[in-house]
Amino acid sequence: MHIGERLHSLRQKNGQSLQAVADAVGISKAHIWEMEKGYSQNPSFDLVRKLAKHFGVSIDALVGEEEEPDANALQIKRIHRDLDDLSERDRAIVEETIRAMKVRSERQG
Repeated sequence: MHIGERLHSLRQKNGQSLQAVADAVGISKAHIWEMEKGYSQNPSFDLVRKLAKHFGVSIDALVGEEEEPDANALQIKRIHRDLDDLSERDRAIVEETIRAMKVRSERQG
């Protein structure tokens, strides 16, 4: 699997448009499309690093040297990554919400 196929798969699992990925890493939508189609096969290391960071995967996972995470694992990483942007108070609220949801789920059984 080449980087374009992996990029497409990760983008689909994350439910993101070409434009959303392009905006996140600072390149054109056309460049993302060209990478996915295999027309642009030698992206810079800096771009590969930005894409891996954006999707929350290792560079090895992005280039196909490591197994690709499933959609659930990607969602958990995305949620975890987004916690960094919250205040301490907001993170405490999220943590309490998760505890309450776990208790409710255990009761429903």
